[in-house]
Amino acid sequence: MADTIVDDRAVFTGIEAFLVVDVNKKEHLPDFSCEYFTDEENCLVGLFWSDGESKRNYQVFGDIMSFDATYRSNRYSMVFVPFTGIDNHNNNVSFGAALLASETAETYKWLLRCFLKAFGKQPDVVVTDQDPAMKKAIEEVFTGSRHRLCMWHVMHKLSTKVGVTLCNTIDFKQRFCDIVWTDSLSPSNLK
Repeated sequence: MADTIVDDRAVFTGIEAFLVVDVNKKEHLPDFSCEYFTDEENCLVGLFWSDGESKRNYQVFGDIMSFDATYRSNRYSMVFVPFTGIDNHNNNVSFGAALLASETAETYKWLLRCFLKAFGKQPDVVVTDQDPAMKKAIEEVFTGSRHRLCMWHVMHKLSTKVGVTLCNTIDFKQRFCDIVWTDSLSPSNLK
């Protein structure tokens, strides 16, 4: 059975229910941002939102932002995409979130444009996993941002890329970490 919302005018289901919530949020929370798009059958394809606290977090801690689309555990089988940063106490802070029906470059470009519209500026650095669609969208929409790969993903895939034997060698691990955990690379660092 579809979720319903009842207001004093009518009963709404599906996307119509979301529109009622969206209008009410903007009336009571002027800093709330929400964008969405639907397909030709009026099914929700993308939804982005951010509230006032998230926007304040971004103003203070938004120089580096991570976004990850690995969560597909809701009943609508949509991908949950949180935008997060780290405050000066090393705690995660939220900048916004989205639900997406697909993980294409076009969908990510729409999402990043919504983010820019809500926040007015792009982050200095964007950290993601190794998704090619995300990479393409970042290059086209966040043209002033530096794109970096999440170190957890890099380290997690290391043994499959170089082999378990080499990966478990102490000298290799040390040299690899010396390279990837530095900001200043030069040919002399690699010798």
